[in-house]
Amino acid sequence: MYRRLLLLAVAVAVAVAVPTGVAAGSTQVTHFSFTTPPHTQCGILGTAVIHGTSVFRDTGNGTSFMSGTRFAAFTAADSGKSATLSFAGPVTQASPAVIDVQAGTVTITTTAGGLFEKLSITGGPPLTRDAGIVTLVDVYGYTGIPNDPLGDFISETASGLHGPHPDLLDLSLFCDVLVPYLQGP
Repeated sequence: MYRRLLLLAVAVAVAVAVPTGVAAGSTQVTHFSFTTPPHTQCGILGTAVIHGTSVFRDTGNGTSFMSGTRFAAFTAADSGKSATLSFAGPVTQASPAVIDVQAGTVTITTTAGGLFEKLSITGGPPLTRDAGIVTLVDVYGYTGIPNDPLGDFISETASGLHGPHPDLLDLSLFCDVLVPYLQGP
């Protein structure tokens, strides 16, 4: 859940920047930058400055391609120490979203490559790094609205990992390395 909030903030920035009326086959390039309100990351209060560039292409067949770079620098309120979470590379939606009306769910399968996630000391060395290919299956509640089907997030399953993915394989690793750094001397 700790990363999901930060990732959600990045996704919201991208979603707000990518208009829903993008024509099939068109490409939208967006630059974004914002500061989050105070929130907790791994139980530590702070704020994040998020910025990046997003390239989004609607392929016209219910799938999409996105690439770009995203950086989120989280600064702890107590210590003033900062860590940066960064992402770079393509994300491809392999097939249209699958709406299961009976189950009340929407399933989206994407494949990410490149730098999936890197947590580092701001301006310093990495603390964790996941890179290479991973396939993600995300399940959401179905809103009942075919043109706006995504409801609340339900679950995510990662598979097809190629490359180092220590954080995906052990979700506690993120906080296990972040907290000692932000609270340390």
